Amino acid sequence: MTRQIVTIPANFLRQLSYNWEIDWREQSLGDFNDGVTNTMFGGFPRWVGAPSIHLDRETIGQWRAIKATAQGRYGIYRVRMADPASFVRTATGATSETVCTGQKTADGNTFSNGFGTEYAPIAIASGAYAAGDETIRIDTTGANGIAPHVGQIMSHDDWPFVVTWTRDRGSNVWELGVQMPLRAAIADGDVIQLRGVGRFQATESGMGSIGYGAGMLTTASLSFIEVSRR
Repeated sequence: MTRQIVTIPANFLRQLSYNWEIDWREQSLGDFNDGVTNTMFGGFPRWVGAPSIHLDRETIGQWRAIKATAQGRYGIYRVRMADPASFVRTATGATSETVCTGQKTADGNTFSNGFGTEYAPIAIASGAYAAGDETIRIDTTGANGIAPHVGQIMSHDDWPFVVTWTRDRGSNVWELGVQMPLRAAIADGDVIQLRGVGRFQATESGMGSIGYGAGMLTTASLSFIEVSRR
């Protein structure tokens, strides 16, 4: 059974409250008699998120359509994990207009709907890495040589990870510590999304339900849990 993948459009992500965390799946087994805590780590870590989307007259109907396409917890939401505290996407050279409407073609044209191709700031993997690795190198030359930040959420093939430390290796190549450890192998030259992308399902069927008044302004509270692809 193939589950529908629904990509949340970038314009929704410009007005989020941001909340992305790693759930390490630990389980408390209580305390020993000497007061030492006993904790079991038995599950695979996963990302969880509880962002809020602010909607207006133009986006209320779009969000209703996205929810209907996802069909509750059946569909998979492909979400750009925006976090402006650790990564400002316009620092790679894109203007806010470009981010909103997409990149035009080389001759300055857009598609018939007025939009261009999606702008997604990326780096390139410098070297090959195996699942389970906690250190990688990336080349940010194509992203205006931007320096990665500690705490930044990146991803490879929609597997998100957070940068825990950085080291400048010269010529726009950066060595990064990453957590959680890589969950899939990375080949030399693979694309690394500088703004992480992940695949999630709603934690409950009615997630993101909205109501609004005459002003047609509302907020949808979301609750996501990462989808296993094992």
